[in-house]
Amino acid sequence: MNKDLVIEQIINNYNVSRETIDKIELYVECLLDWQNKFNLIGKSTIENVWERHILDSIQLLKLLPKNYSHLMDIGTGAGLPGFIIAICEGEEKDIYLVDSNKKKCSFLKHVAHECNIRVKIYADRIENMDIGTTKIDVITARAFSSIDNIIRLTKPYIHSKTKYLLQKGINAKTELTNSKISSQLNVKYVSSITNKDAYILDIEI
Repeated sequence: MNKDLVIEQIINNYNVSRETIDKIELYVECLLDWQNKFNLIGKSTIENVWERHILDSIQLLKLLPKNYSHLMDIGTGAGLPGFIIAICEGEEKDIYLVDSNKKKCSFLKHVAHECNIRVKIYADRIENMDIGTTKIDVITARAFSSIDNIIRLTKPYIHSKTKYLLQKGINAKTELTNSKISSQLNVKYVSSITNKDAYILDIEI
């Protein structure tokens, strides 16, 4: 799907303004520029960046709770999906972007400045973070670690109604079946709109 078709789909289906699209376009420009220095995204996805990365991130908007305040994206890499969500949600939410790769976090600081987006960037492993007494309402992760590990690592930051939105590939159902804590989870499988073999696991503890 080419850029124009993706933008049309985003505007029509996700209530995204033209001003927001302009910021996403600036993000993509920065991403492709920095891609020459750092391996921010897979080389094979560069030609299809709008569908594989932008639309893939934006589809989470429809799954977010209406009244959430704090979102944490772990293993965020180039800010996918967390930074794209931050662009779309504006200044109303506190969004934490966590990645231990300091080069990728340098990119995030640069693009946050360029796009004038307020996000909290943590260049550290999640188990070493310190966000005080703040509790997170939504935790996102895209191709990052196992379900069990994600929930274990984020346990200090959650409350009784925290929602997980985990973007997983073709082995999502098998991974959940093999999960040691699957019986403790309330899980909805949401088919990805960008990959027929991929799922978003909508999880509540």
